[in-house]
Amino acid sequence: MKKRIAGRITGGAVVLFLLLAMGRCTLEQPLPVKRPGKNLSYLYIPGRTPLQPQYRVYHSTDSVSLLRLKIVPSQLLFNQADEKGNYVSYVDVRYRLFLTRKRQASLVDSGVVHYSIDPKMLRSRSVEKSILLRCRLGDKYILEVVMIDQIRKMAVQNFIYVDKRTRYSSQNYMVVDVKTRHQVFSYALDTGDAVKIIYRDQRPHDYFVRYFRPDTTLPAPPNIKVGSPFLLKKPDSTWTVHYSDTEYVRLPRRGIYQFSVDPEVEDGITLCNFGPYFPKILSPRQMAEPLAYLLNKREMRALMRRPNLKLAVDEFWLGTTDDVEKARQLVRIYYNRVYYANIYFTTWKEGWRTDRGMIYIIYGPPDDLSKTVKKEVWTYGDGRNTEKISFTFVKVDNPFSNNVYNLARGDAVTRWVEAVRTWRQGNIFSVNY
Repeated sequence: MKKRIAGRITGGAVVLFLLLAMGRCTLEQPLPVKRPGKNLSYLYIPGRTPLQPQYRVYHSTDSVSLLRLKIVPSQLLFNQADEKGNYVSYVDVRYRLFLTRKRQASLVDSGVVHYSIDPKMLRSRSVEKSILLRCRLGDKYILEVVMIDQIRKMAVQNFIYVDKRTRYSSQNYMVVDVKTRHQVFSYALDTGDAVKIIYRDQRPHDYFVRYFRPDTTLPAPPNIKVGSPFLLKKPDSTWTVHYSDTEYVRLPRRGIYQFSVDPEVEDGITLCNFGPYFPKILSPRQMAEPLAYLLNKREMRALMRRPNLKLAVDEFWLGTTDDVEKARQLVRIYYNRVYYANIYFTTWKEGWRTDRGMIYIIYGPPDDLSKTVKKEVWTYGDGRNTEKISFTFVKVDNPFSNNVYNLARGDAVTRWVEAVRTWRQGNIFSVNY
């Protein structure tokens, strides 16, 4: 049975009618939201739709959780669609919640939320809403969410892991910006950002803080059988934040900060300071560091020692081709991939430093993507002219992020050396050529 929810956003008034119901069916596939043969590669292809919602899950009680969603009105299409000829935009949010146990998944909740958004909301940077989910303490879930711009006839799909195994995991906390009083949907903060951390019982808490220095390690190339190590074991320092209603938290220096209400548990909410501009790539150093995937260690050390990093980066790209416009195209594509790797794959380190980020930058978005509860398989090539290349990424359970996937390294053909050489010769590598 589905829940049908109606909502209208106008100026400051919000009306929501919540009809809670539950349905259940047993499915054998680890990730039942993927139909056989369905290609999910669009999840990592930017620009497919202007609609880019953000989501967070917050466990408010042992039996109820909230799907918090952020809609940007300027990404919607408005027209004179209502009966009075007023400009309006219509948004549907459809969701399905699956309980995952071993190799079975059961549908336990589903519904659709209808919103009509007044153009006055265009003055707002975002609209935040909540959808109630029936999640029980001790269980894990997969949540499929589809947001639809009904006037533009465009949709965007997301898959969200809902971890309710304990009362201390990250989804038991909410982060709120002190200045705007809005929820923070990105846990990558800069030094100047001030936030409040709200635990599920809504009371002020003292927080035990574990600090780790920035994880600047890079994954080994995929043709090398060396796994990605899990480095966050012992914190570099710890302290307690004495917290009240009027106090807030800042991240004073770059690094990884885990906040927990109980110092005896490993779980908590992890916030990171990656420096200014993140996830954008704007400074010379931010442009230089991702070249580590194209340069050997000796070349990289020499480049990073140059007194003018911006000039060094420019010289590298101009050295790949004698065509200035082509060099600009290479720069645009390469650093767009670095940027979107930060958007899609960031954990406790920048997304471009992860296994998926490395593959995404050099090979681009996959031509085919299949997804289960525990892994993603990326495939490149159409199989007509050349052999396909596949990469399998295995989800790593850890107390810091639910977005960690390590590359399963084996004997499969990767064409890594060829891919790097192609970039260095001034061309964008494609498996199909």
